[in-house]
This record gives sequence, C-alpha cells and structure tokens, in this order.
Amino acid sequence: MLITMLLLTVPILLLLYFGFFAVYNYSYAFGALSRRRPPTAAARSDAAVAVVIVSFNEREVIADTVAACERLSYQNKTIIVGDDSKDPETIALLRSLAAERGCVRVDDARYADTDIELWESDRFVVFHRADNDGFKAGNLSTLERYLRQRGFSHMYLLDADWRPQADAIERCLEVIDADPAIGYVQTKRLYHYGRTDHFQRCLALNEEACYLSDLPGRQRLGDMILFTGCCAMFDLRALHAVGGFQAGHLTEDIDLSNRFYLAGYRGVYLESVGNVGEVPPNYKAFRRQQERWAIGSARTFKEYFRPVLRSRLSLRTKLSLLRQNAYYTAALGIEVSALWSLFVVAVTLIGAEAGWATPAPGALARIVGYALAPVALLTLFSGIAPLIVTTVKKREWINLVYIPAACWIALSVVHTYAIANIKGFRNTAQTWFVTPKTNRRKGTVRVRAARGMRALNLVTLLALSATYLAVYRDAPDPAALAMVAVYALLWTPSMVIASLKS
Repeated sequence: MLITMLLLTVPILLLLYFGFFAVYNYSYAFGALSRRRPPTAAARSDAAVAVVIVSFNEREVIADTVAACERLSYQNKTIIVGDDSKDPETIALLRSLAAERGCVRVDDARYADTDIELWESDRFVVFHRADNDGFKAGNLSTLERYLRQRGFSHMYLLDADWRPQADAIERCLEVIDADPAIGYVQTKRLYHYGRTDHFQRCLALNEEACYLSDLPGRQRLGDMILFTGCCAMFDLRALHAVGGFQAGHLTEDIDLSNRFYLAGYRGVYLESVGNVGEVPPNYKAFRRQQERWAIGSARTFKEYFRPVLRSRLSLRTKLSLLRQNAYYTAALGIEVSALWSLFVVAVTLIGAEAGWATPAPGALARIVGYALAPVALLTLFSGIAPLIVTTVKKREWINLVYIPAACWIALSVVHTYAIANIKGFRNTAQTWFVTPKTNRRKGTVRVRAARGMRALNLVTLLALSATYLAVYRDAPDPAALAMVAVYALLWTPSMVIASLKS
C-alpha cells in the first residue's frame, strides 16, 4: 500500500498542475464563443498618434508595412520606423523611404545617451540606432524619449511584417479613451499562408487560437488581457507612468503587461480590429522563436511571482496573471510526467523479473493508468478546444484536418521549452533571434540546426517507443493499454517531427 501511494503522489500532483492550465483553456474557449464588446467613447481626431514600426534587418517586409500604415485612415498620425538594422541594404532602403517622403536628416540627434541617425518630416520618421543594445525593448525604450519630446499622446505599435486594418487607430482610440484605467488596447493578429503552405497553416492555427479563443475568452470573463508584443495601441501617459519598456528583456510584452496591471492599469482586447502578418518560414525558425519566448516568460514568472501574489489585485486577476507568466512552465511538468512514467514502467518490469515485493504488474498498471489517463486527456483536449473554436469562428473547416498536426508541432518543442525555462530562471545571457520574414516570397531560409536538441529528441523518441512496446506487451490491463495508446498517439509523431526538423 505504501508503494502504491508513493507511485500515485506524483501523478496526482501533475493532474492538479495540468488541470490549472486546462481549466483556463476550456473557460476561454467557451467564453470566446460569445463576444463582449468593450465600452467606447466618442470618436476623436485630435490625438497625436505615432504609428511605430520596429525593424531589425527586415528589408523584405519593411517597405510594404510602411505602405500599409500610410493607408491608415486616421489623419493625425506620424509613421516612425524604429530601426536597429546592421544590414547595409536595409539601412539604404530606409534612407530611400525617408528621402521619398521629404525627410531631412537631423544632425547630432541623441536620445537616452544613444547617438541616433534621425530622418524626420511631419508624417514620417526613421529613427535608427547603430546596434541592437537591449533588443526590441531597448529600441522602444530609446524611442520613448523622442515620442515624449514630439508630444505624441498615443502609440500604435507594429512589428516589421504586420499590416494593420485601415481604421485601426480610430477603433482603438474609441476604446482607450473610454476609461483612464485602460493602458493599452491589444488587437487581433491573423496570418497569411498559401494553399500549399501546410506547415505555415499549422503554425497559424496555433497562433490564431490566441486571438480567436484565448484573448476573446479573457475579455468575456474579465481576466487579464495580455499585450502580445505588437498590434497594440498605448496611452503614452500610462506607458510612461509604469516605466516604459525594459531594455534587455526577451519578452518585453509579458513584462510590460505585468507592470501595467500592478500599477493599476489594465488592457482591453479588440477583436474587431485585425492585422495580417507572417508565421516563421520553417521549423528551425519556429523552434528558435519559441525558445526566445519561453526564456523571457520564465524570467517574467520568476520576477513577478511574489509581486503579483502580494498585490492588491483581485484574486481573478492574480490567477490569470500567474497563469500567463507560468504558461511555458507546463513543459517542465510534461518532462516530469514523462520521466515518472518511464520510472514506473522500469520499476514494474525490473521488479517483476527480480521478484521484488511490489504490486503485481497488472495492478500497478491499472493504478498508474487510472491516475495518468485524466492527465493525458486534460493535456490533449484542453489544447484542442481553442483550435476547434478558432476553426469555427473563421469557418475554415479544412483546418479540422490540420488540428492533429498543429498539436504535434506544438508539442514537438517540449524539450526546447523545458531547457529555455531553466535558462530564464537562471537569467542566462541571451542574444536576440530575429524570426526571418519573407513577405510570402518562396525560397530557402537558412536557420542553424540545433544538433544537440535533435539528438535529445531522437533519444526521447527511442526511449518512449521502447517503453510503449514494453507496456503493451506486458500489461494486459485495459486502462494501462488505453494510457499507452493515448500517449503514443500524442508523443510519437511529435518526437518524430522534432528529431527530423530541429
């Protein structure tokens, strides 16, 4: 009995851990099916809005994004390219764009103790730093000084590949002006892909679930709204009040979201405003992007765990903030779950051969099977629910066929997430990986392979396959066999993808 209780303890704890995330996935998915429109104020046209495009060696997309921003219908706007490029062709392109729009170079420009190459007119600005010091957040932190000097009241922030809806600024102003406690308005991000871009469709399905299921569900239930890095409008008064962007943070969006809420501001999600952009062009770029997000999120979780718990925020807001900050730590739970399953199987099989005083293999398999099956189902189906909701809301029914592959791709980076969490908790120094942008142009995009990660994934695939076969051979209990079938269906394709593509 003691051994049985010991063997059940870890699965029960994991069940509670995964259940925490599953409850939110299901709640947001169901909540997203009914829209909660945020209150609005009277339309205005006097706000000085900076449309800021952050650029870092992204010459393939920057010109088209500038053109899309010029099609924004709001008149009192200035398009500002905050650029950190080192690529001579990108810098030459930006200078050309500035010259075409009548910009004049401002000599001896300096902001936040940084020399700036500044090209300026009333409606277009190129703000170029010589390096990427502090990453994207460092770029924006330096640019904030310029925005304050020029007297802008609001900023609509875009990454270099995002093309906004024509009336995005008007719609955001109506919402952000409705309540002085609103610090930012996050808008919807959608992704373009071709009919034969199957991998990109799977990535897009996973990403769009955030904007068609997760964020609408939060808005409907009144939970914390995440600023997701771009396609958002800020009240610059509130942004300055919370300290602005924190240079050097890999996930400046989650960091800033926490500081807004802890300072008494909140975010709003506006699903009716859309922006179109790109997903990573290949698996290696996708894995590197996810690694950066996971490292930054782990750092945020470590830095804000106690401040959130000690704050005067409502319990609902605290829990939703903690869930957001801990999102990528689910990978650590998955690793523990996999290792524990391997351990239990090994102890059972070896113990049976050695004649140890352990529960009979069938009984033990039944116990572990009943304990872990709910974990497997919660993990699997809570992740599928947002994808189904996304498919229903877009009415792209072909996506139902892509859901299994989308899940396998998402789970294939579990080792990447786990190692990234450790790096984030330890504040390991990192460089900035720029997700390649192609502007829908076909061609090979080279990203360095992670050979060590590929080897780890291959070892995992072999170990899991051997374990599944051993349990299937030696465990006649239906519950254990069902557990094996669920896990094999879930993890075998994921590890095959990870072993071949990392």
